[in-house]
Amino acid sequence: MASCEKKYTILLLSAPIGSGHKLAAQALEQSFALADNVQVVHGSIFDFFPGSIGNAFLRFYLWVLSYCPWLYELAYKWGNRQSGSLWLRNFINGTLAGLAQDFIVRTNPDAVIATHATPAGIMAIYKKKFKPDLLLGAVVTDYTVHKWWLCEGVDVYFAASENLRAQFEGTDAEVLPTGIPVRRQFYQAYDRQELRRKFNWTEQDIVCLLMGGGEGLLPMESIVKAFHGYLPQNLKIIAVAGHNEILQHRLEIFKEIPLTVYGFTDDVPELLLAADIVVTKAGGLTAAETLIAGCDYIIYKPLPGQETGNAVYLEQYCGAQVAGSPQEVKTMVCRYADVDSQVRLLQRQQRSLKYGKPGAAEEISNYILKNLKNK
Repeated sequence: MASCEKKYTILLLSAPIGSGHKLAAQALEQSFALADNVQVVHGSIFDFFPGSIGNAFLRFYLWVLSYCPWLYELAYKWGNRQSGSLWLRNFINGTLAGLAQDFIVRTNPDAVIATHATPAGIMAIYKKKFKPDLLLGAVVTDYTVHKWWLCEGVDVYFAASENLRAQFEGTDAEVLPTGIPVRRQFYQAYDRQELRRKFNWTEQDIVCLLMGGGEGLLPMESIVKAFHGYLPQNLKIIAVAGHNEILQHRLEIFKEIPLTVYGFTDDVPELLLAADIVVTKAGGLTAAETLIAGCDYIIYKPLPGQETGNAVYLEQYCGAQVAGSPQEVKTMVCRYADVDSQVRLLQRQQRSLKYGKPGAAEEISNYILKNLKNK
């Protein structure tokens, strides 16, 4: 007998500014895939205008982060003031809402989940003008909440932590501290010894993983050089350069200490779950993945803006350490290497249980489906 259960279309709307927003959407898609009555559609705000414009914007964004981070900090702080910048936010969102209309009409979603502040604002305006009964959720993919997230029309915000609730002050939306959704590969059952054998690591090895996100935005060469002349016994340094081919090449010809280098790889979940220490930036998705794994977490020089806010939160509430120089990274790694191996393993398990939120994607998808059924 054919099922009479209503079929729902869920639009996951992100922005390709950093990889985290898209990865959060992918995690939600994995969870929605467990339901037979759901069709998931991925969308990006870059779908609403010519690709050349989006590519130019991304190049400029990465250039600013690499060479003029103070400019990004200035824009972030100005945008996060109580007043003064919302006119620009509303102008941008209103313009893009008009450009998005054809795409949204074709998709005809029953619910939209935005994983970036701009698509959340776009859909809030679209909902008010064209589809007031649309269920609109927003997944805040950081451990701080920028004021551009707070838009009239969002029904529910999914936050990284209960401690962030005060930052949603002024919105009538429901706030649920689900955690940041991560892909199932980061919390599925695994055999750590088997993973370490896969990468030719022994149980005695202390594995330090250097990651700079998809664009490799971490000065790995300088960090590795800090260990020249003294490398703790059994320490292995693994560098993941992502799409940064120049960085990958420079690391591959590095001969001063033993080093294993990866470019872009699908093995990041397994590398993270098998490693002991992670040195990385303070991106929200990377933080959520690292907390689930339970690794000793070292944040290197967070970029101004949301990364700085993330680092403050993660250091205060989640046991992360913040390093301001390669020498500080070396000191923290060496301190960790001096801890007894059994104590390190116990600490890892405790961190994972206390700070990790592996059920975030399922909690979000269950909430959305329950509310759609009750409409």
